[in-house]
Amino acid sequence: MKNFPLASGPTRHSGPVRHPWLTLAARLFLVSLATACTPLVDDPAPLPGPATTASGPSFIPETQVFPITPSPHEHGVGDKRPTHAQLIAKGKSPLPGARPGSEKVLMHYSGKGDAWIELPAQRSGALLWILVGCQSEAPLTIRSLNLRGIEVARYDLEPCRAAEGGGGTEDGTSTVVEIWTDPQVSYELTIISSEMRAQKDSPHR
Repeated sequence: MKNFPLASGPTRHSGPVRHPWLTLAARLFLVSLATACTPLVDDPAPLPGPATTASGPSFIPETQVFPITPSPHEHGVGDKRPTHAQLIAKGKSPLPGARPGSEKVLMHYSGKGDAWIELPAQRSGALLWILVGCQSEAPLTIRSLNLRGIEVARYDLEPCRAAEGGGGTEDGTSTVVEIWTDPQVSYELTIISSEMRAQKDSPHR
C-alpha cells in the first residue's frame, strides 16, 4: 500500500467552508425573495372611466342656459297641456328667460327615434330654445351643434314626458339639432328664438 505524504501542518481557512452548491442555493433563495417583493413588470396605472352624464341640461361653460323641466305630475298621453308654441300664439310668454313678446317659433318637427335636423337660418334674438314632448315616457337626449360639429347645448331628459322639456341658451351658432332615443319613441320638437329678459321685466305676463 502506497503512502501519500501528509501536509506539513493544518490548513487554515479565513472563514467557514463554502460549498458551491450551497452558494448557488443561497443566491436562488435571495432572488426568489426579491422577485416576490418587487414585480418584474410595472403594471400601468388604470385609466379613468367615462364620466356619467347627469340628468338635465349641459352646455359650454360660457353659455347661459334656461332649463325647462317637464312637470313630474303630467304622465302619459292623457294629460295634455298647451305647448309653449300654442301659448306664444295666444300672446303669452311662457319661457322663463325670454323677454315678453319677443318669442318667435322657428320650426316644429314630429319625429320617431333618432333624428338629425337642420336649424332654420332666419332666427332673431339672443336665445335659442329647443323643446320636446314625448307621447310616452322614455329617455331622450337633444344636442345642438355648430358648423364645426362642436356641441353647443345638450339636454338629457330622463324621461321625456308629455309636457315639454329642454331649455334655451345664448346661442347664435347652432346649425343642427340631434335627437337620440329609442326607435319606437315618438316626439314633438319645437325650436323657438327670443330676446333675453331684462332684469326689470316681470317674470310673469
